[in-house]
Amino acid sequence: MYNPSVLIISKRRELAVKYKKILKILNADAILVNNLSDAIGKIRNKEFEFILISDTVEENIKDFIKQVRVLTYNFRPTIIAISKSAEVSDKLDLLNAGADDFLSESMPNREFQARLNAHIRRHIENLTNPLTGFLNEKLTRKTIKQIMEKGSNVALILVVIDKINYYREIYGEIATEKVLQTMGAIIQSALIKEDTVGHYSQNEFIIFTNPYKAEKLAEFLAFAFDNVIKRFYSEFDFNNNFMMFSSNTKEEKKVSLMKLSEAVIEYDSTRYKNEHEIIQSLFNLVKIARNAEKSTYIIDRPKLYGKVDKTMQNKILIMENDEALGLLIETSCTINGYHTKICKNYDGFIRTIREYEPDLIILDWGNDSENEGILALEKAKKHYDSINKKMPKIIFSTSILDKKTILSHGADFYLPKPYDIQTLIKTINDFLN
Repeated sequence: MYNPSVLIISKRRELAVKYKKILKILNADAILVNNLSDAIGKIRNKEFEFILISDTVEENIKDFIKQVRVLTYNFRPTIIAISKSAEVSDKLDLLNAGADDFLSESMPNREFQARLNAHIRRHIENLTNPLTGFLNEKLTRKTIKQIMEKGSNVALILVVIDKINYYREIYGEIATEKVLQTMGAIIQSALIKEDTVGHYSQNEFIIFTNPYKAEKLAEFLAFAFDNVIKRFYSEFDFNNNFMMFSSNTKEEKKVSLMKLSEAVIEYDSTRYKNEHEIIQSLFNLVKIARNAEKSTYIIDRPKLYGKVDKTMQNKILIMENDEALGLLIETSCTINGYHTKICKNYDGFIRTIREYEPDLIILDWGNDSENEGILALEKAKKHYDSINKKMPKIIFSTSILDKKTILSHGADFYLPKPYDIQTLIKTINDFLN
């Protein structure tokens, strides 16, 4: 939930504390000061959305309000004057000086709370997106700043609807609004009272939620969006999995259907110095998520995961008949930071895969007449299919000029011998990094 910021200016501390307690009930963050100079200092450092000014201050409250209004001309907070007086002339003087409302000290607490709540509700309603009901871009950025000021333990999820601008060009604005409304309903259905969601742009959302449920939430959004996407397209476009895009300035081309790309980070005060670094981190992750064919999410939670030995994340299995070449490959991979293992014969290939669980395999053709490499590749495919796991990248090394056969059997890269060892290392880097 978004917490509006309030500055309370009052000479009487017990009165200021009372107002602060009421504002806390309304989920507002209040700061107390008792004079004009302190108020000016706070206002310069923070764009308050509400300012409560009591006539207990030593300065003339009418002049005080005029000065505050001039000082806050660029962000226009709601100024509420509070006075012991109930005279109509006093009320009119303060309202004409720049106050937006006048409240009496003698007002019952419940009415005082209701009046403040009405201002807060109206303020948030005016700054929400009419299609989704979420916070607009301005309040979303303010929420990030609040998180940093408080050092809150919170996760941020950036949700981007990819290809929606192409969709808008082809299907029109009304259809696009339906997409945004549906996305808003999906997000809203998964949130609880403590969560907050806002627009970073018209087609991008940022969700602020508990770190322990962030991954499940991101997973649900991707699943839900992919399950409703069909209703937004014609039967032809959906069945063919693309749209045809053309204009006066561009040639006709195929454009993939919309999908969600999500990035999840946990806020860490030691890692991020300002809100720009948080946003940059989210968009860097989204770039990776966009490579997926369907809706997906990427999570970056170093605080939860701790330090990881990257060499153990990049394990390479080498199946090479030429012992000298195998040793050269192993040495070069180790120098470049990879963890390697040599399989000594094709008979033990699958057993080694089970034990070692490689991230990439360098596989030699083997005996020219027995097609050992191709047979090993087929066995590897069957093994990974049987455990319902994606097969690691396969670099197939051979002196046999049969590229079509090798790639059609599942190899990811055809590397004809003889080859430069740096070409092999570059290919490994491309696959694993």
